[in-house]
Amino acid sequence: MTTSFEELLNSSEMLKKGDKVTGTVSKIESDRVYVDVAGAQYDCVILRNQITRKPFENIEEILSVGDEIEAQVTGIRVDREKRTEDVPGVIYLSHKILENAEYRKLMELSWTQLIEKFENGEYITATVSAQTKGGLLAEVEGLRAFIPGSYIDVKFKKDLSSFVGKEYTFKIEEVDKSKNKIILNRRVILEEEQAKKLAEIYDNINVGDVVEGKVNRIASFGAFVNLGEIDGLLHISEISHKRFDKIEDVLSVGDMVKVAVIAVDKENERVSLSAKTLLPTQWEVARATIKTGDVLEGVVRNTTAFGAFVEIMDDVEGLVHISQISHERVNNVSDVLNRGDKVTVKVLDVDFENERLSLTIKELQEKPKKEEVKEEPEFDTSYLKDEDTSFSVADKFKDIEL
Repeated sequence: MTTSFEELLNSSEMLKKGDKVTGTVSKIESDRVYVDVAGAQYDCVILRNQITRKPFENIEEILSVGDEIEAQVTGIRVDREKRTEDVPGVIYLSHKILENAEYRKLMELSWTQLIEKFENGEYITATVSAQTKGGLLAEVEGLRAFIPGSYIDVKFKKDLSSFVGKEYTFKIEEVDKSKNKIILNRRVILEEEQAKKLAEIYDNINVGDVVEGKVNRIASFGAFVNLGEIDGLLHISEISHKRFDKIEDVLSVGDMVKVAVIAVDKENERVSLSAKTLLPTQWEVARATIKTGDVLEGVVRNTTAFGAFVEIMDDVEGLVHISQISHERVNNVSDVLNRGDKVTVKVLDVDFENERLSLTIKELQEKPKKEEVKEEPEFDTSYLKDEDTSFSVADKFKDIEL
């Protein structure tokens, strides 16, 4: 018995807008898909734009004849294609509307979970999906998040393309569901990791440690030496016992140097180093190389009322006492020696314990000859040298006439 259109409209089994149905794809055209739905009063059609929320080129890419598909009734038209002469019409379905509903449900869940993680200070993992003006985009449980360029690394990166497609751990910096706003921060995590690593390094470095490092940078006040994860300062005063004009005279960038740790400031993350601590002092060098009697070249560094101080090697000076300057009498040291004069000296005595050297100049000079002074006798006896002066009492009186 043929059912009238009016009877179908009044039937409780008749499909209505909003009903969910499951059917089988029976035909695919360029702009629509036909679906067989059991009990449907009209032909069921899914238009191209209602198939899925995902982008596609051809319908055949996502559906084939015979596929089972779930959809929702979005409208009923009774003036279009006829299934029978008595029952004209078409039922429009949408699979996309169900996807959107599921998507919204998932998004609501994602927002709830994301807000909870934000409030608990939890980190999340996300993949950078694209580069945009001022930063990067990432997908977080289906939600789009923004990463400012300054939040992706500890160092500024002008080109952010190298981060696209890679997965990172982020801190949730800001969440605002009403504005659909999510801000992620990777830099803060890197800084925390770096701080933790530095804390461990500073816990393991102690005053007195001897380490080797490379000179990374030179400044007017010292050299920065890389010790692996950190740099230490080798102050200009701690480079050498020897005197030098500028650091570049004794050190170059890239030089490997052995240094001792002389101070650690964990709070300010500073390490002070010394190279000269590991080197013998100039007086220790002098002890090993200088002995009494040595003849050395030196420079007058200072003069005083009692003598002149002569530097015979860097930072090692000896005293030439005023009495050891010349064989001739010296009344004023500056009359003979002046600062900067180059002189040759001889070591008279050494006292390395007290860092003292006694020097002489006059012992290297020829001693002047003294002129012979002839003393006049009280009376002339020269005639005695040519005559026989022996005589007897008889001889003394032999010429007396009797």
